[in-house]
Amino acid sequence: MSTVRLARVARASAVAFSATAGLFLLAMVLLTVADVGSRTLRDQSILGTVDISTLLMVAIAFLGLASAEVDGRHVAVGMLADRLSPRRRMALSAVRLLLLAGIGLLLTWGLADVLVSAIDRAETTNDILRLPTWPAKLVLLVSFVLFFVTTIAKECREILGLRADRSDDGTTEPAGVAEKPSAPPRERVR
Repeated sequence: MSTVRLARVARASAVAFSATAGLFLLAMVLLTVADVGSRTLRDQSILGTVDISTLLMVAIAFLGLASAEVDGRHVAVGMLADRLSPRRRMALSAVRLLLLAGIGLLLTWGLADVLVSAIDRAETTNDILRLPTWPAKLVLLVSFVLFFVTTIAKECREILGLRADRSDDGTTEPAGVAEKPSAPPRERVR
């Protein structure tokens, strides 16, 4: 799969996840309002509101991760990196890429293990409804995988962009810096 197609799939998935998070947020708000109304009017809470809200909150928090990364809405501090030469920025990006890949693999492996364990043990919430926890854990796993794929792809594009900025003679110029105009050509004396 080409990187352009992967980027499109990641962006479409991130938008779908973000929209799903919005719908879950709306559901959680409506459930909370209904629960407060039920307690006010009937002196009785809606059964399982806390369980459902907890699971929805987990999903809401993590479904937006990849979308924030695709749109560049994560907090980034470039004070150090922006002052480095392109060669050093490329080296820093390579280190970041390796760290992201390592952390991504570890988290994916751990979350997959937790998901399989929750399914094998038929894990449920502790409240009255005893809702299965695996759907929330599946959301965590899928959203983290999408986040790390998007982040790693973005870092690869950064490295390729820095590599493309290098000039032919082996020196590097910071991205966006225009070349100095050369001296006007001398007239040939005949």
